Amino acid sequence: MSEVDAVANELDFKLVVTRKGKNRSKQRNKAHTFVHQLEDKERVDRTEFCHKTVLTQLQQAEADLLQSEFLRECLEKLEPVLVGVQDIICLGLGNFLDCTIARYQLAFIRCVRNKANLTAKGQFFDPVFTPSEVDTLQHALGETVLQENLEGKYSVERKTLFFLPHCPKQIVNNLLWKNWYPHRLPNVVLLCNSFSTVVNNAPDRLLRINAGYILRAVDLFQEVPLRNSFRFGDIFNDTSLHYFANNDRPAGDNAAVWDCTVEPSYAEDDLELISKEKVAKLAFA
Repeated sequence: MSEVDAVANELDFKLVVTRKGKNRSKQRNKAHTFVHQLEDKERVDRTEFCHKTVLTQLQQAEADLLQSEFLRECLEKLEPVLVGVQDIICLGLGNFLDCTIARYQLAFIRCVRNKANLTAKGQFFDPVFTPSEVDTLQHALGETVLQENLEGKYSVERKTLFFLPHCPKQIVNNLLWKNWYPHRLPNVVLLCNSFSTVVNNAPDRLLRINAGYILRAVDLFQEVPLRNSFRFGDIFNDTSLHYFANNDRPAGDNAAVWDCTVEPSYAEDDLELISKEKVAKLAFA
């Protein structure tokens, strides 16, 4: 029995044995107030414990990364490209309170931001975030949690780093579609699964259905693989830096490149991302 239950039972018992009716009501109100105060205290204590625990675990992950050759090599490749980045958006991080992989990925983007001297807060979204994870990101870590599931369809008007750790390719495809304009696409910097891997692992006829904009982006973006030398091999595997490089890609000036900007749609059987409709169904289930 919890402290709250024990106190509640004791106070309810005292209320029963009190004989004066007018005092019974006052005592009952005091009892209920006291119980609620204890419940609030327990809730605050649990939140503080959660924050302290995740901060400790995150600090350990960050210290692990900062000592690694992996992060040093990544920064050598990332820092020149990240100059001028004004926003950082992270999609599909996962449940970092319970998952070591997600926690290290969170630690990674925070280390990159600090080492590259980027001043932007992180903006995070994942439909699987728990209320505790939202609270931790916002209040313990000072980050921003986005509220709407845009399925990756974020339009950017200034240079933005998107960190999409092991996200479904349809999220990346949607993001590219939303910014498929000559004045927007150069603002998109991506840390995500390798475009080359996506394109090489499926026939063009399927890619045109599920990853048509990735297929087209291969000719416009410079891809820099991040060597997977970290001591845990399943956290950053198949991750690459992608940035628009039309200076040496003449196709970037070709008007035909920007034609055909039909919004992607996916058959339900092929859907990899968690759609807005699916979230709505779960919310009302």
